[in-house]
Amino acid sequence: MRHLNPTRRALFVALLFAAMGAATLAPAAVGILATFMLEDLAISRSTLGWVVSTNVLLAAVVSPIAGSLTDRLGGKVALIAVFVLSGSAFALFGAASALILVFVASAVAALSQAGGNPATNTLIGDVLEPGERGVVTGIKQSGVQAAIAVAGVTLPSVALAFGWRAAMLVVAVGPLLAAVASWFVIPAAPHDSTDTVTADGTVPRSILWIAAFGFFFGFAGAIMFFVPLFAEESLGFDARIAGATATVAGVVAFGARIGWARYAEVRSDYAGPLSTMAILGIVSACLFALSPALPVLIWPAAITTGASTSAWNSVGMLAVIDEPGAATGRASGIVLFGFLAGLGLGPPLYGAVVDATESYVLVWSLSLAAAVAALVLVTRWNRTLQHS
Repeated sequence: MRHLNPTRRALFVALLFAAMGAATLAPAAVGILATFMLEDLAISRSTLGWVVSTNVLLAAVVSPIAGSLTDRLGGKVALIAVFVLSGSAFALFGAASALILVFVASAVAALSQAGGNPATNTLIGDVLEPGERGVVTGIKQSGVQAAIAVAGVTLPSVALAFGWRAAMLVVAVGPLLAAVASWFVIPAAPHDSTDTVTADGTVPRSILWIAAFGFFFGFAGAIMFFVPLFAEESLGFDARIAGATATVAGVVAFGARIGWARYAEVRSDYAGPLSTMAILGIVSACLFALSPALPVLIWPAAITTGASTSAWNSVGMLAVIDEPGAATGRASGIVLFGFLAGLGLGPPLYGAVVDATESYVLVWSLSLAAAVAALVLVTRWNRTLQHS
């Protein structure tokens, strides 16, 4: 453990917060700018879904590798790499003159996303004492939703004024500046890569349970990529109001991630909060499905999404950090693989369904079914914990 003075500690937490936002913003930015990209590139919703899916599925595949590399190289090097890759990806988006370059940018962003949780979780485990980790984990995980919230407010306006490519270029500046700051602020904590697995060479079962939960909850929450487009096409919202649906979910998730992580740490209970979030995920899918008949329901739907599918990662990652017998980097990669696999399969499937049916009814049903599956899974995990 390293002792940090108050100023350096605040900067340390701020950079963890920024890293999670930078690592994960690309697919959300594509969703927020969907109408601009569909028109400019003359592509279908399912093709745009594959742009998102390329990012998320590649990140899923790379995550275990990124986790193992983080265990070997340390959190500081990994964090700087996360920022550099993120900034480079958004610069590529801004320079993209053809669809193939958009896919390349999405792939580069995937490498950043794969490293985000392993790097930040490793630094928390190395630098902070038990009892200090819950709130910091919640804060850094809320960086994801804070970035989405800011993007939902600002990117449509920039795109309307200057084009979607200019909006992407504006985003690129922040991560590159943060990479420089990380070199001076983040301590190079000593690292031991010998504890990457349990004594018998297996991954702890709790990590596998969390990864499986993450798969279903990731699939359920993947519909959020299409919510701004849904708000425009089905509810008649303009681009700014439609983007605000992502902002509302992001603002709620910001507080929810901190609150859920703190609650889980104080209670030493991870399955309980995840069960509650799964129930809220079910509620949000139902509200979205009903919103075409009563458009105002999209706002409570966004709120419950922010408190559930957009917030679960703070509890899941805290469980990884606190899990004895597993190196934080590798365990983070395994959980991230499960989550991103579900999150990546959703957008192309949802996009294809909307293209085929010209309706969002079926996608809400698919999201609902995945949330129900997540609830069943975490309930079974909780029972195994009670009997162990």
